[in-house]
Amino acid sequence: MKKLLTVLLALCALFLASACGSDKKDAAPAAGAKKVLHIATNATYVPFEFKDKDNKGNDSDYKGMEIDMIREVAKRLGMETKMENIPFNGIIPAVQSKQVDVAATGMTMTRERAKRVAFAAPFYESKLAIVVPRDSTVRSAADLKGKNVAVMVGTTGAKYAEAHGMNGKQFDSSSVALLEVQVGNAPAAIVDKPVAEYYSTLEGKGKDKVRVIPIPDSKSELLGFVVNKDDKELKDKINKAIADMKKDGTYAKIYKKWFNADAPDLPDTAEKALGL
Repeated sequence: MKKLLTVLLALCALFLASACGSDKKDAAPAAGAKKVLHIATNATYVPFEFKDKDNKGNDSDYKGMEIDMIREVAKRLGMETKMENIPFNGIIPAVQSKQVDVAATGMTMTRERAKRVAFAAPFYESKLAIVVPRDSTVRSAADLKGKNVAVMVGTTGAKYAEAHGMNGKQFDSSSVALLEVQVGNAPAAIVDKPVAEYYSTLEGKGKDKVRVIPIPDSKSELLGFVVNKDDKELKDKINKAIADMKKDGTYAKIYKKWFNADAPDLPDTAEKALGL
């Protein structure tokens, strides 16, 4: 009898937990309220997603180019946003388990990842770039052959410099490499393109002081929002929102704000971008 009573009590507790403990993501919105787009991010990747130093403890703390993009997408879908800041290695599992609807986390689109999740249309193409003083005569990587170039140790920029006959001055961070150019200790730095473009927009640092020179033959990486492979409807809606943003100039404005450069012409689907 005692065992039977224990089992019955356990079943009652389980029933109550199921009835009362439903996940917030699954709860139906109140009448007239907007639906919520649950977004996973890892807010450590400037300038795509990061948290404001004046932390208020809400969604307004999140800043960045990709954050601006996903907020505009949500607006066009008639939805509110709810950010969840989680470790990068937990992003794909969160999307797969439908803990979140979409991830905005500076994720590179690859065929391997596309086996596990789906990508929306790419919004950024990342390559290497050269940063030089505004009045520099350097116009391409060929002009730096045999010269000292500031790079971050262990990066593709350092490897590129070595492979193209430059003398790489290696530093622990891209910010120090860029500082070398600003103070005149190096004629150029080779860093990731988004880092270079963002630096060129910063007051007191690179703005009106440096030029960014693309390196066309460096490896191209495309970034895109991540959704569950089963959620084709949401992926299609996001793709349409991005396409509309390109048509009406919103995408170009966001891109210019963060990178001080013209927006690129990118594929309108991840399938085209990855050749799937």
